[in-house]
Amino acid sequence: MKFSLLVVTTDRLRLVERLFVSLAAQTYKNFELILIHGKGCTAEAQALVGNYAAKLNIKIVTSTDNCLSRSRNIALSLINGDIVSFPDDDCMYAPNTLAQCASAFAETPCAHVLMARVLDMDATILPSTAAVREINRVSVFRHSISFAQFLKKECVKAVGGFDEDLGVGCATPFQSGEDTDYVLRALKAGFRLFYAPSIVVRHPAVNLRDPVLPGKVQAYARGRMRLLQKHGMPTWFIMANIVHPLARIPVECLKEGLLICRYRWGMFKARLAGRL
Repeated sequence: MKFSLLVVTTDRLRLVERLFVSLAAQTYKNFELILIHGKGCTAEAQALVGNYAAKLNIKIVTSTDNCLSRSRNIALSLINGDIVSFPDDDCMYAPNTLAQCASAFAETPCAHVLMARVLDMDATILPSTAAVREINRVSVFRHSISFAQFLKKECVKAVGGFDEDLGVGCATPFQSGEDTDYVLRALKAGFRLFYAPSIVVRHPAVNLRDPVLPGKVQAYARGRMRLLQKHGMPTWFIMANIVHPLARIPVECLKEGLLICRYRWGMFKARLAGRL
């Protein structure tokens, strides 16, 4: 079983190198890496790939623009693996991430897509005793973030490319949702999705002090609401998505303080505006 890992970055090569370090440490070695980078960092990207050429099997491609979905679609035409994944440039794999994924696919042969457990960068990795469980059209929204997805090649070929009107950098206001859209289309095509908590991917937590966060929240909320409408989700589920940030405030505020309250309140208002 060979993996194809598709990584898109604009110019965050310092973070990409951190990812490369985690990939070089994988106990499972049968994988290729396709790096799609922005036009403004070609020399730096080539230097980074050169530094890891002896450790990783890397293909490098220059992106035509900053549209994440379009860049991934370019990379999809280059894959040679049996399993496809989309690690973010700022995420990290645990040393056994690919090994656990290969085992989970072997133990769940009916699965076409596996979703990993996502942990913060500094979280302790504890072995999960939870069983692999199937994901449906509603529960997919809890697990569908792109860097946690692992898809069999036949599923990718059937679903096709990402929707280039959704996601970061696209030409529309809908700057998220392309990852959930992708697996919803897989479900609609008859493929089966499972959550496998034994597979771990690390990703930074939201920086609540980031000055550009309010703008991101609005852009991502527009993408979420467009996604719900695109797939004809029922009214009750759309309303649940709108009020969900409010429901999280009481517990999160006790743990993390006022900043998380402002973040969730902003998310609620942005989703409500996206619905109206």
